[in-house]
Amino acid sequence: MLDRIDRKILAILQQDARITNLELAERVGLSPAPCLRRVRALEESGIIRQYAALLDPARIGMGLYVIVELRLKEQTREFFERFEKRVLKFPEVTECFLIAGEWDYSLRVIAADLASYQSFLLDRLMFGDSDVASFRTTVIMKKVKSTTSLDVQAIQVKAS
Repeated sequence: MLDRIDRKILAILQQDARITNLELAERVGLSPAPCLRRVRALEESGIIRQYAALLDPARIGMGLYVIVELRLKEQTREFFERFEKRVLKFPEVTECFLIAGEWDYSLRVIAADLASYQSFLLDRLMFGDSDVASFRTTVIMKKVKSTTSLDVQAIQVKAS
């Protein structure tokens, strides 16, 4: 379990992963060496999975957000595995979820515009002997909330 200081470290790093260890240590009330040990332990445990630069898709010409829900022709392990292998190759797909309910998968897709999305859909996702039986596209008109931060306050605290 994580203690109060670990949670504080995680909250700060989620907002600014480029913070120096010295500044991080000051903000959590530790000296630099123990702070660095805690960060390394969080990395080694897999709690901190990676550090990344988050780009603004609209500023690089990728302003269309789409949710695609789809159903495969068959709901078998073979079809699921084949589809998942295929979808990993599509850079337009930023997230892919196997879901329960009416649809088999939900994809988050980012494209430059409708024409680019249509080309992705018809020429790549549905191309050839695709395992996709049907799909539904939802075009996102406005992104109201988008975050990569998890609520570290909800994490159980171990007794000190």
